Formats: sequence, C-alpha cells, structure tokens
Amino acid sequence: MIKISKLFIPYIILLIVLGFKGKLVISFVFVFIHELMHYLTARILGFSGFDIEILPVGAVLKLKDLDEANAKEDLIISLSGPLLNLVLAFIFYILFIIFKRPYFDLIFNSNLAIGIFNLIPAFPLDGGRVLRDILSFNNIYRRANEMTIRVSMILGSVFMFIYFISVSANRGNFNLGLISIFILISSIKEKERIVYLIMGYIIKKKYRFIKRGYVENRSISIFCEKSLLYVLGIIDKNKYNLFTVLDENMCVIETLYEEEIIEAIKTYGNISLNEYIDIKKLKHIL
Repeated sequence: MIKISKLFIPYIILLIVLGFKGKLVISFVFVFIHELMHYLTARILGFSGFDIEILPVGAVLKLKDLDEANAKEDLIISLSGPLLNLVLAFIFYILFIIFKRPYFDLIFNSNLAIGIFNLIPAFPLDGGRVLRDILSFNNIYRRANEMTIRVSMILGSVFMFIYFISVSANRGNFNLGLISIFILISSIKEKERIVYLIMGYIIKKKYRFIKRGYVENRSISIFCEKSLLYVLGIIDKNKYNLFTVLDENMCVIETLYEEEIIEAIKTYGNISLNEYIDIKKLKHIL
C-alpha cells in the first residue's frame, strides 16, 4: 500500500513554483528505486508485506514483519538502498565523463545526494537504523535506540541552527529547515514509542518461535529494587529473556520470565521487583 503524507502535495507545489521541475522528477524516480531496493533485499532475507509512505523529504518503506529482523538483517536492509544510489552515482559519473551528457550529470548528482543524505545517522533516515543496528551489536536494543535518538536529536538541532543562521544571512535553505523538523519530530516519536515497541516485540516473539521452532535464550541477573519498566527496557527483542532477581547480598530471590514482566506491568503498574515478588508469595499462601 502506498500512503502519501499530508505535507507532500503542498511541498511539491512549492518546489514547482520555485522551479525544481526536472530535478524533482529525477529525484523521486530514484527515491522510489531506493525503496524498491530495500524491499527486494528484505524479500531475499525472508521478510514480506510492505507499505510505502511518501514524505516531503522522500519515501519510507515499512515492512510489516521487519521488526522481527535481528541487528545484522536490519543493517543489510537499511544499507541496501543508499549503497545502490552510490553505485548508480558512480556509474552515471563514468558515463558523464565519457559522453558529456548533462542528464548523466543530473542523475549522478541526484543519486549521490540521495545516497549520502540517507546515510545521515538520524531518524527516520536509513542512517538512523544503521547506527542503531551497529550499536545493538554491543548494547541492548533499548540502550542502542536511546543513543541513536540522542544523536538524531543533536543532528536535527544542528540542522535547525544552520537553517536559522542561513535565513538571517538571507541564504535560507527551505529543504534544510524541513529536514531538521522531520528529524526532530521522528526522534521524539521514536523516544515515546520505545516501551510499547518492546512490548510488541515480546508478543511477536511467540509467533516467531512457533514459526521457526526455536529461539535463543538470554539470562541476566538483576537487582531486586529495580522497577518492572526498567526490566522491560533491558529485554533483548531477538532472544527469550530470563531474569534472576538478586538481593543486596547477591543471593537469588526469584527467577522471572519476560512474559511475566509484561503481565505484571499490566496488572500492577510500574512497581519494584521486590514488591512484585512479595505479591506472588502472598498469592501462593492464599
């Protein structure tokens, strides 16, 4: 399904008024090819079902089961689009050098800009996912996501600052201002949805386990004074998580499972592990 952002049509009209007709068509053709490359790569890796949302700054491919991808798979899918644009930029640059055709130069510049732009390490760009995937190799998913959001917010703020400086110098770049807004809004949304995203991963994990027939375990020891939401935040989305709860003397109090954490949050809210374990004990007594 192809969805069009509410801001897309006004943005296109504005660019046409400003005289970006030919470049606009070329850019969106290669943006679509860029997203198609993401899709083909995802299909090769076994993922299916997609939506394409057309934004003022390009397009975003949303695969329905892409959240099930591990960091390596997501990294490959995220890099496939920008790398294709950079390869095409190299090819058309060679063609321009040989034949000296202006349209080869236009296609070269369009692909180079799309490839480099999408590698900026900020949401919702491919570079944001790439950075998160790289960080996920040595960090839990939530921590990697938080670090990427921080980088994304900083870059969005820097772009916004540059935009205002350029406006004050009468050299304002409308695209830069729009890009900075999209980066900041996307970063805020990503920050707000992370807890719900992790809960969704846990629910989906059950169906992935049934489909594949196995899932890798991850065992971690955690201090009893930590809250349920804290525990939720350190869950690895691609593994089945078991939590050994320890007291201040590092003695084992209880072993909890990830789905138990979800049910506890739904039932009791964000209480501490100690409080939840006391409730469990009380229930057994009764």
